[in-house]
Amino acid sequence: MRSTARSTTAGRTGRALIALGTAAGFALVAAPAAHADPLGCTRTPNGSGDTIVCTAGIASGQTLTGTAGNDVITVTGGPMNGTVFGTTGNDSVTVTGTAGTVGGVGGNGATGTSTHPAGFAGGVGVAGGVGGIALGSSGIINSGNGTDSVTVRGGVGGNGGTGGSGGAGVLGGAGGAGGAGGAGGAGGVASSGTITAGSGNDTVIVTGGAGGLSGLGGGGGVSGPTAGTGGVGGIGGAGGVGGIGNSGPLTLGGGTDTATIAGGAGATGGIGAIGGCGHGGGAGGAGGVGGAGGIGNSATITGGSGVDTIKVTGGTGGNAGLGGKAGNGMGTGQPGGAGGAGGTGGAGGVGNSGTTHGGLGAGTTTVAGGKGGNGGAGGNGGTGCSPGAGGAGGFGGTLGAGGVGSSGTVTVGGGTAGITNGANGLGGANGTAGVINTGVCTC
Repeated sequence: MRSTARSTTAGRTGRALIALGTAAGFALVAAPAAHADPLGCTRTPNGSGDTIVCTAGIASGQTLTGTAGNDVITVTGGPMNGTVFGTTGNDSVTVTGTAGTVGGVGGNGATGTSTHPAGFAGGVGVAGGVGGIALGSSGIINSGNGTDSVTVRGGVGGNGGTGGSGGAGVLGGAGGAGGAGGAGGAGGVASSGTITAGSGNDTVIVTGGAGGLSGLGGGGGVSGPTAGTGGVGGIGGAGGVGGIGNSGPLTLGGGTDTATIAGGAGATGGIGAIGGCGHGGGAGGAGGVGGAGGIGNSATITGGSGVDTIKVTGGTGGNAGLGGKAGNGMGTGQPGGAGGAGGTGGAGGVGNSGTTHGGLGAGTTTVAGGKGGNGGAGGNGGTGCSPGAGGAGGFGGTLGAGGVGSSGTVTVGGGTAGITNGANGLGGANGTAGVINTGVCTC
């Protein structure tokens, strides 16, 4: 029995020591080192590499390093001022700037009073915010070796707010003028940092942010019942200008690479608002000007030793806003108002204002200015109340000029280069004159 007890005790002690030893062994094994990713970045294995998503940009001084596999890296939510290194593998890197804020709506004008019979003017719409830069000045993208894709897009400009409506006149007061629409925010710069493609057959796309849409003008207020002209319609806001595509060093590697660099598109101008009905209709608001297209490249692009295809283009100018229709005459003999003038089309962006070198290989380099925007059509004249005449139609807006292909330097090593200016837009048509109402005239 004693022998059995001793044996049992020894066995238990041995098992305990083994367990302790096992626990101690686990304690001594070091955990695998984790990637020290920047704040806001998460990574998930995708079977051939990692899918890495960063939602707060990457701060200056921080580095995001890919794996040896095929990584998919996406950076949003703020400027990328740190470093992305793709190492090897066929990687995809996409960086997008944040969108600009949306502008607020202008307040409506108050109705006139017995001491101030004229209606009050509507408030101006608030301008949209500027789109965010994607790759900041201290930011670096090195795609590494492999067949990689790098896409950098500036943030879209915010939309402008609508102008407020003019207040109605009382007694013999005029209607209040409509508020102007808010301008669209400018598109963000795509890259002011450093982009380096590796030795593979890479694709690089860099595009400035599009300008934000402009706000519509607010309608003019109705006049008082006994006298006073209708309120003038609010002017449409200006379309946001497109952002610059590349404003930092961009260097291609030794493979057969394709680089497409473009300025952001300018936005369409806001539509002018309708004039108020009155004793003499209010004039229609003028259409807003189209936003200018962004510059394609304002820094240095250098091709590699392979047969590269480099295309640099200025952004397209935005079309102008239409002129607003004029207000009608309210009572017998009252003329209609004049239609608003159409806005001017936005100018196309310059293709290259920096230096574009096609590299040493027998590649193709194409540089072009952006197309100009179309002028807006004039607004139609208001209806006159017999024997009052109808209002004149508004003049059509002026076309936007095409952008210059290059105001900088374009060279090639062993390939060919072509430079073209952008096409002009089209002028806007004139508005139609108002007719005469021989029946009952009402607003």
